[in-house]
Amino acid sequence: MNDFSDQKPAFKDEFAGQWWANLFEASVEAKMVCRADGTAVHINKQARRLFKLKIDLDRESFSVFKLLPSTAIRKVGWVLQQRPSYTEKLHSVLLLHEGCPQSLMDLEMVALQGGFALIVFRDSGHRLRLESHIQRLITAIDATPDVFLVTDADLRITFVNPAFQTATGYSLEEVLGRSDEFLRAPFELAKVNAYRERVSQGREWIGEFVNQRRNGENYHVESTISPISDIAGRFMGYVVSERDITMRLRLQEELRAERDFAQSILQSLDMAVYTLDPVFRITHANEGWRHFSTEHGGLRLNGAPQIGKSLLDYVPDPARRVELMTAFTEVVNTGKAQDHHYHASDGQHWLVKISPWINASQTRGLICNISDQTRHYELQNQLFQSQKMEIIGTLAAGVAHDFNNLLQVIRGHTSLALMQAPEGTPLRHGLQRVDMAAIRAAEITQQLLSFSRVSDERRMVLDLNKVIKEANHLAKRTLRGNVTVELNPTAKPIRVKIDPTKASQALVNLCVNAQDAMPDGGRLTLTNVIVEPTTEQIASHNLPAGVSYARCSVGDTGCGIPSHILPRIFEPFFTTKENGKGTGLGLPIVKRVAEEAGGFIEVESAPGSGTTFHLYLPLVAEQLAPVPPQVEVKLAHGKGRVLVVDDVDLLRDFTQKFLQMTGLKVLVASSGQQALKVLEESVEPVDLVFTDYNMPNMTGLELIEAISKRWPRTKFILASGFLDDETYARIEQCQASILAKPYDMHDAAKMVTEKLAEKSEVATLTKAAA
Repeated sequence: MNDFSDQKPAFKDEFAGQWWANLFEASVEAKMVCRADGTAVHINKQARRLFKLKIDLDRESFSVFKLLPSTAIRKVGWVLQQRPSYTEKLHSVLLLHEGCPQSLMDLEMVALQGGFALIVFRDSGHRLRLESHIQRLITAIDATPDVFLVTDADLRITFVNPAFQTATGYSLEEVLGRSDEFLRAPFELAKVNAYRERVSQGREWIGEFVNQRRNGENYHVESTISPISDIAGRFMGYVVSERDITMRLRLQEELRAERDFAQSILQSLDMAVYTLDPVFRITHANEGWRHFSTEHGGLRLNGAPQIGKSLLDYVPDPARRVELMTAFTEVVNTGKAQDHHYHASDGQHWLVKISPWINASQTRGLICNISDQTRHYELQNQLFQSQKMEIIGTLAAGVAHDFNNLLQVIRGHTSLALMQAPEGTPLRHGLQRVDMAAIRAAEITQQLLSFSRVSDERRMVLDLNKVIKEANHLAKRTLRGNVTVELNPTAKPIRVKIDPTKASQALVNLCVNAQDAMPDGGRLTLTNVIVEPTTEQIASHNLPAGVSYARCSVGDTGCGIPSHILPRIFEPFFTTKENGKGTGLGLPIVKRVAEEAGGFIEVESAPGSGTTFHLYLPLVAEQLAPVPPQVEVKLAHGKGRVLVVDDVDLLRDFTQKFLQMTGLKVLVASSGQQALKVLEESVEPVDLVFTDYNMPNMTGLELIEAISKRWPRTKFILASGFLDDETYARIEQCQASILAKPYDMHDAAKMVTEKLAEKSEVATLTKAAA
């Protein structure tokens, strides 16, 4: 400092005085240099302007005390007199101008050499504003839920806000003076070293941590660590701002899981899903389009759908584009979903489902789902076909019933005539041929019924050679004249165990398919051989080892089966035939028949070279089922009263006639109601009721149940061509016997007499017991 002991000049050293004068005058703060009595020896420009002073200190004196109130004069005077070695400050001093309050100032007094002092005047408002700002900042930091901590240059904590204590569980006393490393989870040491190095270089660090609370619980934080430097740029520590993001991360994870779940659902759907904004631009698409052809639902994609592009741009057909645009607009405006079916030129059926994309009760766009409905349409058509088959089966059952009744009349009267025709005469021979024709016709009706209903399993040991011969006879009824049949049986019988009806049905199906494959005619071959299955066949069909198989081959010289269709030919309802010309059930039935018999089926085919189906059946060592000998059997005779009930007069008359020939007394009725009336009016009891099943108003079973309640001693025989399992069970409960139609007269007479004999035996035992 310069010596102000001389009055003039103020500065002894010209260089030093010039330097001091420039600095003093250029200061933006108001300054004065005063003696111990308060007389000013130098006032800078800022002080003259602030206090509006126009005095010349060379000619007149000015005391700083003129600017001060009495309370401040004492304090300032004391400082000027005592001249302490430290800087003295007076805050918020109200300065005067011509005795009136002017401004609130802070005074800073610095002792100079020679008994002088420098007084610096500063506006108190700036300090007060700064203090207020700092106070508000501290209040905000204390109120924020975010954690704040400050360290010194040695990286030790000097300040923490209340949120720190709430979040960590540590009190202020426990953390002051400690490094913040103890807050971090042990595995976060690398991050701690990284941010310390970064802030020591004066750079900010932002990242996430896993912290540990006082109780050892981990929690996630988002942290910003900023270095603190003084005005000279020296590192003074750092400030840490942290926010607990544990809940946010948990919510993010839950949202991510929900999103992944939704994405998994979308990707698992067997459909293409496109989400659109209100102007029909694609906002999202799942991977379903990859599983479809390039063209699906009217769209044509040559690659992945582009986000942001209108879905309508992928619709090449203008009419289809207009149709979809109209539907999109309606769904956006109404908020109601729409279904549109699209039948492509290649035969594919597509369902385009357009749904509103609703968010916060507002339609934000559309969700367009496209699914392949081709299989659905195929199954629907197959269902219709199956229903038609069911109806046909019902009609067939009705026709077979009537046909059986007529055959019964034919066979019955033929049997009556044969009883009177002499042996060896042409008449007898002709009647025998008629009876054989009726028997064959009865077999045909049974097969017709087996197609329409489930028949009982009747597996027996058969000669496969006879099966192909019978199948040939049956198939000839349907084969065209331009198809020739060649049979190649083995020299010896081939014994297989199979239901004869199903075996014939399977072979007839194969023969009909072979004929259909030869529209211009050809040769149909049925061949039997004995083979040993190959290793591949044993593995493929899980066959038992050491078993020989009969191979029945049905071959044709037709068009063959295309290779891409061959794997599907055994699928139920799959057919390549025109509408109304095939059900797609024939080959699946054949496959099932073979498997039920313990065998399997294979096929060889090539386009233009014909097709051969190989039906493999395991050989058995059992003897062939015995064929009953054709011997003349006399009509059985018995005693008793029989009531014949049948709505067909021809059949009723025949039954009455042949039963009378057995020595029985026969009553007749044309319906169930009439039969009950006959029983009520009969003086003598009726021993046995011989009734048909299918009759109007009251079936034979209902008649039996009604009679059993009123006349429990009566015996029953029910004649029918076909009965279901439920009806069988009800008949057994009534202890009635069942006679299959069309029946042989001798078999019927035998059953009737045996049934009547049961009654006689019971009566004899009852009398003996008495």
